[in-house]
Amino acid sequence: MDRNNIVLEIDAEISRLQQARGLLTGTNNARKPKPRASASASLRNKKPVRTLSAAARARISAAQKARWAKSKRAAKKEARNAAAAAAEAAKKTTPNGRVPKKASAKKAVSVKKTPQPQAKAPVTPAS
Repeated sequence: MDRNNIVLEIDAEISRLQQARGLLTGTNNARKPKPRASASASLRNKKPVRTLSAAARARISAAQKARWAKSKRAAKKEARNAAAAAAEAAKKTTPNGRVPKKASAKKAVSVKKTPQPQAKAPVTPAS
């Protein structure tokens, strides 16, 4: 006997014992368990397996490859942007990690605004 048949027989015996107990005690509220389906019955009641045509599999494959390519392009673009941002940040900082001041640009503007001293004519003492 296989396991399924043994289990089915045990369930049937339990059901009979519960009915007998209900008759002896006067309460016939013994619940009936649902009968278990045998393994062969469960295999017979399964839906048939649906198969895809070769064309359908090719369409699904192409769509998935397109999704992968799109995600790879996005990842590469993100990596390029991150590298460019890191390079730009590296340009703006000095070796000790400080951002240099733009003193040279301010100095150039202030030099343009201040008038240049003119050469004075020598003063001759009055005699």
